[in-house]
Amino acid sequence: MIWIISDIHGMYENLLGILNEISENDRIIFLGDYIDRGPDSKKVLDLLMKLKNRAIFLKGNHEDMMIDYIEKKGKYAEGVWFRNGASATLKSFNNNIEEKYIKFIKSLKLYHMEQINKQKYLFVHGGVRYGIKLADQNEKDLLWIRDEFYMKNKRYEYYIIIHGHTPTFNITGKYEIYFHKNEKNKIISIDIDTGCVYGGKLSALGIDEKNYYKIISV
Repeated sequence: MIWIISDIHGMYENLLGILNEISENDRIIFLGDYIDRGPDSKKVLDLLMKLKNRAIFLKGNHEDMMIDYIEKKGKYAEGVWFRNGASATLKSFNNNIEEKYIKFIKSLKLYHMEQINKQKYLFVHGGVRYGIKLADQNEKDLLWIRDEFYMKNKRYEYYIIIHGHTPTFNITGKYEIYFHKNEKNKIISIDIDTGCVYGGKLSALGIDEKNYYKIISV
């Protein structure tokens, strides 16, 4: 079984609850946004780094903002990280982010691919821009894109895209994983950001060897 988790945002207790429900023999793909807004970004990163032998870690836009701010690369406007929850992250580190955390975040991948029982999956934090080959995708789109990807009702190449970044909820206002289907009722993407840091829950999507799905939410 492969499990996919996204948008933890410093919510350590929720992450711990999810991991307690997952077998130690299962692999996990994390889609980014481990930090910011929630209270325990440091504890989240400490826990994730202990899972490196059974997990794949992707970058989210919040990790990108953090590195940009720390290394003064100038990719983002000054202060943009602080408008997106940086203060909570710095507080969890007592304003001293050690080099090992920076090294970990700089090692994060932008996307990952798997094939399960002939079905191809693309895992990414934000999404993709249609009409552009995967190797030519812009990093900003992979981390930040919303409507230009989310509102399209078609499949990207041969992949089912599994992503986070955009909190999703049903018509009753309850956050839940969203299975985006096309007019032929075929799944084209799955949004697994269920708004944990906004009062929702942290969710994990499981995929077994026959492409059956299972959901854990804490």
